[in-house]
Amino acid sequence: MFKYKQGFTLIETALVVFIIAVMATLAFPVGVRFYKTQDLDSVCEGVLETLRRAQLKAMSVENDSAFGVYLGTGKTGYYSLFRGSSYEHKEDEEIFDISENISFGGTLQEVVFSKLEGIPGSTGDIILTLNGDTETININELGRVNLK
Repeated sequence: MFKYKQGFTLIETALVVFIIAVMATLAFPVGVRFYKTQDLDSVCEGVLETLRRAQLKAMSVENDSAFGVYLGTGKTGYYSLFRGSSYEHKEDEEIFDISENISFGGTLQEVVFSKLEGIPGSTGDIILTLNGDTETININELGRVNLK
């Protein structure tokens, strides 16, 4: 009676390692793109939330002041919620840092909402860009802040 040894041959092991390597090679670019897309979406939602917070603070006449959002550029990007009639004359601010790979564009760099009505002093689009992908936030003359 013959006894067979149980186990894997070298060819079977090499084949499994090769299949795993191919799958990892194909999945890596998809994972990186997914991460970058999520990063852009996250910053876009943060800017939307901050614009709406500024508008609500202005409408509730918090500290008897107007509120606004400033989109900063430079070595590291950021956006800021501030109290006052302009970013230049701000009285208080909250700063939110973003990934250095995301850039702001469009027609707006600063939006100030009037107290009580919450009407923006300027209207237009804020465009966020990351490696060719873009998200656009629109602010209209009635004060509606939405994602295009």
